[in-house]
Amino acid sequence: MRRIETIRLYPTTAQAAALGHALHVTRQLYNGLLEERREAWKRRGIAITTKQQYREMTELRAADPRIAAIYRECEDAVLHRLDLAMQAFFRRIKRGETPGHPRYRSAARWRQLEYPHGDRALKFDALQRRVRIPGIGLVKLRKGREVPLTFGRAWLVRKGTRWYAQFECAVNAQPLRTSGGAVGLDRGLRVLLATSDGECIANPQHLKRARLKLERQQRIVAKRKRGGKNRRRAVAVLARQHERVANARRDHAHKIARKLVERYERIAIEDLRVPNMVRGAKGTIENPGRQVRAKAALNRAMLDAGFGLIARLIEEKAESAARTVVRVDARYTSQTCSGCGRVDAAARCGAEYRCASCGLYIDADVNAAVNILKGRSFRLRRDAPDYRTSTTREVSYRR
Repeated sequence: MRRIETIRLYPTTAQAAALGHALHVTRQLYNGLLEERREAWKRRGIAITTKQQYREMTELRAADPRIAAIYRECEDAVLHRLDLAMQAFFRRIKRGETPGHPRYRSAARWRQLEYPHGDRALKFDALQRRVRIPGIGLVKLRKGREVPLTFGRAWLVRKGTRWYAQFECAVNAQPLRTSGGAVGLDRGLRVLLATSDGECIANPQHLKRARLKLERQQRIVAKRKRGGKNRRRAVAVLARQHERVANARRDHAHKIARKLVERYERIAIEDLRVPNMVRGAKGTIENPGRQVRAKAALNRAMLDAGFGLIARLIEEKAESAARTVVRVDARYTSQTCSGCGRVDAAARCGAEYRCASCGLYIDADVNAAVNILKGRSFRLRRDAPDYRTSTTREVSYRR
């Protein structure tokens, strides 16, 4: 298995300035390579290849000392990043989707330096308290989980005013003792998770709890003059507050995922398409959307709950513990009676589910979790009054 280990760095003022300069140069390189491809096609109808730009980068390093001062593999990673963006652009064209041509990167949208061969570029000291970065020197890091001496790719990431090092490591699975239990999970906003055993995990609503501080700091940023030193400081404070919210959400999701993986042998979750669920309802000028503000508030609440984050962490921890994860089609799981299997949208009344056929009275989210555990997801036929069960997708991590 491959995992990303993240460790905080503590660079000096001079080292932080050098890292920021490396970000600035690599961002300019990305924009320059993208501009060359766009202008060559627009003016002359010529498609610039990756090999051509690789040779041009070699010539540029000999002519420009700023480019030569940056570690070469970081610049190769910039070219590879642009190549992936162009491939995705042409793939969307072939599929008939909105293509979305790769854009020039601003400073706010360029935050990482990539080292494709991380263990060849970044070297730890004996106690792993400092790491040597090419062109930067020895940088202190937070002592935490030990990183293997041989690792794959590595990244230096700036979040606000802080720097982090990320290492792609190969780790071995550590199977837990067999518990024999199985559980179905239903994700929601009223409760974050409802299990088929009847347990309901509350939704902490991290963003909502911190919204007053965020709004106050956002007003401070809006009052500052653009390009000024005070505005940059205010933006850094705002970014730090958003980072605290994200850290709290991630920490809570980690604890929930670990608890579930340790307790249950088999976990069934609904297969939600979160990107589709949080699409905006703004529409266009010709076809304006309806209830745009309500949909925006709903999207904000779903993103704050972290539906995708919880599912991803459960799968990752299940993989390391040799557990089994099953994804069940989510359609009609909340409208189906877990007792008799009758599908009735009117049976759900807010937080309760009352079946008119068998008389079942149960929490609506727990009812959906039981259906998910059974793999029961019904789709109504148009030509017949009966129902048919849709398929489930199982991901087993046993070795």
